[in-house]
Amino acid sequence: MTAATQSRLQPNRRQILAAGGALACAAGFGPRAVAAPRPSHILAPAAYGDETFLAALGKLAGASFDHQMLDGDDAAVDALRPLGPTASASQIRARPGLVVTAHPWARGILWPEGVIDALAKQVSPTTIELAPGLVPSLSDLETGLEGRYFLGRAMAFDMAAMVVDRRRVSVDAVGDFGLGILDDPALRGRYAVVDDRRSLLAMAMLYAGLDPFRLQRPSELRRFEPALRQLVARAAVVVPTAAEAIAAIADGRADLALPAGLGAMAPARLSGQGHLALALPGVGPLGGRAAFYWVEMMTVVTQAPAEMKAAMAAAEDSDAVLALARAGGGLRPVAGLALPAIAEKLAPEERSALDLDLLPGFLARCAPMGLVAERRRLAPLLAEVLAGPAADPAQ
Repeated sequence: MTAATQSRLQPNRRQILAAGGALACAAGFGPRAVAAPRPSHILAPAAYGDETFLAALGKLAGASFDHQMLDGDDAAVDALRPLGPTASASQIRARPGLVVTAHPWARGILWPEGVIDALAKQVSPTTIELAPGLVPSLSDLETGLEGRYFLGRAMAFDMAAMVVDRRRVSVDAVGDFGLGILDDPALRGRYAVVDDRRSLLAMAMLYAGLDPFRLQRPSELRRFEPALRQLVARAAVVVPTAAEAIAAIADGRADLALPAGLGAMAPARLSGQGHLALALPGVGPLGGRAAFYWVEMMTVVTQAPAEMKAAMAAAEDSDAVLALARAGGGLRPVAGLALPAIAEKLAPEERSALDLDLLPGFLARCAPMGLVAERRRLAPLLAEVLAGPAADPAQ
């Protein structure tokens, strides 16, 4: 055999690499083993983890999404700090692309802190309004405080008010007496307090006669602690969720729950508890009101992929709106339900449970939520009182 023949019979480098590649594929290490694209993350309250909602959101953005639980609006800032050049691969993978917080945090904290990006250098082009003539408009709430940058889209919303068993508590009386109705001896030990991070502190300040959305004088702050202790001491129960407060009404332990809104009431009414009603305290320091509303805003995190902006269409996409309204088997108000074409897709009993036709009147009797200016000072006191020993409701 000549040297030339030997050369032709021996495998060359290209053939060896090709054979090795074939073996790798056969062993499962080839192209078939390439991992699927990692999902993008949405940092948000629990309802946004609903699989149907995430699927609708992913379809709009051309990406898959998973949910990261946001444990209170104040926790969003630290979770969204921009990553530096030394960030690890795991930190980069874990970074959310979207975040959902109540509108005061999006406008007043996340945007000034530079952890979310504006969608456009213009006022929000939204076609949704929660109620005719509502001030501020939803377009205003979707825009930065300077009034120029379009920041995000409105998703779920609700009110911090009361849900009452109208067989035992008059809705009109709550309107006439405001939160002072809790001082009625007949209600001592007959109401449920919801330990809601977003709204309980503000509601407790309203009970003390304070406007929670402005700075307080020292004399005003001195009124807060005794009022807070009395509010908690006279409660029948203090529970972590609105659903548990509604359950306390259902089993006779309480006659009303606060702070609570449509999202707490609607699922129970849908299940047959038609005696529940939303009651709006009509006397208080918020321009004669003691109830307020908040709108959850979906915004794009800085350093997020460009396709995250496409997810903003979820605000007006019927699949996404209805999935969020029904998330987790519940029922809650969502801004997109203000669009007749979407609202008509609700079942009649769902519309009735949400009091959808009465919504404009409800919102007109609420103030828009703001940031609780004294929350850093007063939140530790609230936590201390809630964690303290149960007091005699007869106090």
